[in-house]
Amino acid sequence: MDFEIKRTTTVEFPDTYFKVDLNDLESFISEKLTEKDYGNSVTKYFWGFELFKFDGGFAQFFRNDIESWKHSVKWFVTNSNFDWNIIKDLTELQTLELIKKEMLISIGRINNMKRKPKDFDYKKLIQDLELILNDFIKIKKNVAQHRI
Repeated sequence: MDFEIKRTTTVEFPDTYFKVDLNDLESFISEKLTEKDYGNSVTKYFWGFELFKFDGGFAQFFRNDIESWKHSVKWFVTNSNFDWNIIKDLTELQTLELIKKEMLISIGRINNMKRKPKDFDYKKLIQDLELILNDFIKIKKNVAQHRI
């Protein structure tokens, strides 16, 4: 299955406050999911990463409940919202743990959809992504320990 992170980040804080390389994360996940099959209804999964100040001027343009299935092209989209006020103070590893938690929750929202893919094992995707994200975090933890 193909995997892509769609990013929306407001300019309310400098980029240096966000310590995770989403390109790295996307590549890692994408590589691990390439050979996986979760059914015929979904061939590409998009996860929306939305970072903004929940109490800021851009907040009115975001919502944390997007679940969309484009059945004609077999694409599925969910999203997660992140608050700059929290992210700016987190370390890379803390941010990754938060990303993992929110990504898995966003996929789980598929269960509540009225119209959802019939042949899509999203529960298996959640299990696999949890393992993949744990591996990514472990690698980052090892790198951080070697820097000390």
